[in-house]
Amino acid sequence: MPITRRTLIERIDRFIRSIENRKVEPDQWEGRCLKQALADVHDGHVERAEAQMTLAKTPSDLRVSRAPPGVPPDRRKPTTAELRAEFERIKSQAR
Repeated sequence: MPITRRTLIERIDRFIRSIENRKVEPDQWEGRCLKQALADVHDGHVERAEAQMTLAKTPSDLRVSRAPPGVPPDRRKPTTAELRAEFERIKSQAR
């Protein structure tokens, strides 16, 4: 059964909250995957966003590289505050 946009938004919120509770910035992998998931949700691509969230949650010891596929390693990673702000913007538009 496909995931609903609302359920995915709730999962993204929980994931961002878990990063905030760690009191450290997300690493390159988490930040870039989460940012892409937010863009996919905004564009209505719920299944792609869900796949990005799965990648974002990949434990560091199971990742094949420091940066997720398709992301240049020298690109600046998003901060927790930037991810939260983008999430809140998308969430407010979804209402």
